[in-house]
Amino acid sequence: MTMAEPNPAFHLKTLRRKAQRVLWWERAWEPLRWPLLLVAFYGLASLARIPQSLPDWLHALLEIGVLGAALWLTVTGLRRVAPVSIPAADRRIEHDSCLARQPLLSLTDRPALAGNGEQSAIWARHVERVTASLGTLRVGLPHPETSLQDRIGLIAVPLALISAALLASTHTPSRLYAGLLPGVDDDSVPLPTLQAWIDRPPYAPGAPIFLSSTGRTSLDVPQGSILNATITGAHGKPTLSGIASPEQSRLDAGSWNSHGTLQQSGTIRIVVRGRTLGAWHVTVEPDLPPTVTWDGKPGPQKDDWRTGLPWHIHQTYGVESLEAEIHLPGLSRGRVLRVPIPLDGHPKDAKGVATPDLSSDPFAGMDVEGRLHAKSVSGRESRSDIVKFQIGARKFTDPLARALVALRRRLMLGQERASKASDELALLTQTTDERAILAALGLEIASLRKDAPEGSADRVPGDLWALALYLDDLHRDGPEIADAAAEVRAAQQGVQQQLDHMRELGEKGHTLPEQEELQRRTQTLKDALNRRMQLLFERAAQSGIMMPQSGTSSADPFSDEMRRLQSEANQGHGDEALRRLQQMEDMAERMRQARPEDLKALAAQMKAQAEAQAQRAALHDLVHRETTLLDHTQSRLSAARKAAAPPDDGNPPDVSQMSTADLLRQLGMQPPAGMDQPADKPPAPVDPATVAAQSDGRRADHALQRALQRVNDILSHRVKDLTGKPATAFDKAKTDMQSAREALADRKDADAQTAEQKVLADLSEAGKQMRQNQKSGGSGKGGQGGGSLSFIPSGGAGGSGKPQHGAKGQQGDDGDQPQAGDEDGDDEDQKDQDPLGRKLGEGDKGKDSDAHIPDKSARDRARDIERELRRRASDRTRPQSELDYLERLLKSF
Repeated sequence: MTMAEPNPAFHLKTLRRKAQRVLWWERAWEPLRWPLLLVAFYGLASLARIPQSLPDWLHALLEIGVLGAALWLTVTGLRRVAPVSIPAADRRIEHDSCLARQPLLSLTDRPALAGNGEQSAIWARHVERVTASLGTLRVGLPHPETSLQDRIGLIAVPLALISAALLASTHTPSRLYAGLLPGVDDDSVPLPTLQAWIDRPPYAPGAPIFLSSTGRTSLDVPQGSILNATITGAHGKPTLSGIASPEQSRLDAGSWNSHGTLQQSGTIRIVVRGRTLGAWHVTVEPDLPPTVTWDGKPGPQKDDWRTGLPWHIHQTYGVESLEAEIHLPGLSRGRVLRVPIPLDGHPKDAKGVATPDLSSDPFAGMDVEGRLHAKSVSGRESRSDIVKFQIGARKFTDPLARALVALRRRLMLGQERASKASDELALLTQTTDERAILAALGLEIASLRKDAPEGSADRVPGDLWALALYLDDLHRDGPEIADAAAEVRAAQQGVQQQLDHMRELGEKGHTLPEQEELQRRTQTLKDALNRRMQLLFERAAQSGIMMPQSGTSSADPFSDEMRRLQSEANQGHGDEALRRLQQMEDMAERMRQARPEDLKALAAQMKAQAEAQAQRAALHDLVHRETTLLDHTQSRLSAARKAAAPPDDGNPPDVSQMSTADLLRQLGMQPPAGMDQPADKPPAPVDPATVAAQSDGRRADHALQRALQRVNDILSHRVKDLTGKPATAFDKAKTDMQSAREALADRKDADAQTAEQKVLADLSEAGKQMRQNQKSGGSGKGGQGGGSLSFIPSGGAGGSGKPQHGAKGQQGDDGDQPQAGDEDGDDEDQKDQDPLGRKLGEGDKGKDSDAHIPDKSARDRARDIERELRRRASDRTRPQSELDYLERLLKSF
């Protein structure tokens, strides 16, 4: 089957249209040659940088004049071009197809007698024969008639353009672009100098991020960062894109300053006269409000009038303040109790339990609703969900004290008028015959009368609370101790007022007069506390009970705390000073005469502390012996490898042949992730004869490891019995000890070394778990926590031993203090340190200093490595990540 032949009539029609176009272009050459010549000359001028060297306004005028004239000549010339007729197109087809006698005329001609049917049929047959005899028809390219000058121009102008483009080389596109757009420079013009950096916002302090067009182009910055750019040597105004509402100012004739705030991610570009000086993709980390939640159920503390407020906060850049907002449901006046929760600095992720004393608030003992309110350092705020809980309240034993507290609550909550409260106080005066109490009640009654001076009723709630506390102390301890307790509370209030005053003054609060006033008030408080403690001891001696001494070595258990409080206040740490004062208030409130059951509890606690100390000593000995095993294994392994190693010529390896990661390891530094890490090397060979000769020592270590495994099991059970909580790390240590025994039995010292190192890590973790369980006061046989007894003031104890408010995991000051007679102490950071706090030796090597003075060869090798690193940092063919790391590293030399 063959393809259908093309229709001759359709083919001829297509050729006629092509011939018409060719003839039109030949006729249009005459009017188009002059506009084309103007455009070519302007292109040559652009390649020669003539328009760009002119002022922008003159450049624009020249371009408008030249291109406008070319456009005008083109339009007027093309209008004069006559359309091409079909006969003219046929003549062009016949000429290009070399047809004789103009056969295409037959196709457009008509017979004279068109009405004669026979004649029409004959003419149609004639047309068909002519069409079939045409053969292959074609139309050539346009070839307008040109003179000698035209032909010379057609050769010279393109040659000139090609020559100019070759001379401009790679600058050709930019020169043509700059020639067409006034205000744009080409690549041959030197770029202006750019200095750009990003300043971090105040809430996320840190070093500025300096930007470079050749450095990293992807950045992560906090929201609110400020981009600053200084452009020097610019011939036009720079454009800063990618930032909302950038601000620009002109420094001098060729210098500009641009800056803007980064609020959203995107690409930032700085463009001057059409050329990009720098482009960076910036990812803006949003400044989200802090996340604040309740970390448990708030409510009264066990056997305490304080209210526990468990909290958890998180914010990327830190939380500035945290407070609890508490209100009473259904209260018409809408009173809101705001309780500030001190934080340790500006934590980013922290949790804790605040234990404020809210017993003096009218909400005490009532079911309330509360939520946490957090404010970040950047000013963003958020609130937690509302929870219902009860506020802790003091339990008053004196009936009159309870009546005064109830009256005070109704008065503060607006549930009772002042005149009615005055009448009720008058009735309460009939329940006592104490002159001091009657005088105080009479004063309050007078303050609540309608004819009382303005403002006198404002102090009544505070006076009623102090009176209730005094009545309760009087009922329980007698007049002398009650007077001493009232004196302590007055002194504490004086210190509190001075601390608040110094914090309000800010820097002015650290002056000498303010410090002297604080010292005077703290001395008054210390004297009041000592007087109350002395009265308690005297009362106990009269009753035949010996009060136990405090855990502090000082004869005055309050001096150290007072000194710390005053020092923190003088240094501007007002929150810490207030927290320490709160701990002293707890200690003062809990000071009481010891009872027989207190002494029994003390004996149980001392027994538990002795058991805990014995367990720590056993763990210390276990670690020491396991370290000895590791030393033995490493010595055997080193000797076997040394015997199998080839003789050493004594020359260190060439630093130029070592990788950058190996050079850093030679300096004792860990290379960053991603740097050329060495492949896993096979273990070094060992000498079989040496391994066989070490069998006796290995057998002894195997027996010792078996004994240590048994000790580990016993210690694990004793820890669980004491605290009621298992230390799971002892189980991991048991498994690793078994692996070490198997490796020793198989003469595999390398595997034994790895297992013994894991054992030491497990024992270290077990020590942490054991101390944590002992501090938390488990429910095991020991049954007693590690805190001090409430009736004994221990210096820095804070009384309760419960978690105090602060940062994540923060405890009261007594939480990490070693107990009396505990030689190990509870703080690993303080172990094996000299008096200056420097770390001493480890293992069984004694407490040697870690100071080391390298010899001359070591110093020379370190200098060689440093020079090699500097050489590599200047080699720009290396990966950019390695160059950035070396640049940061060498800044410290």
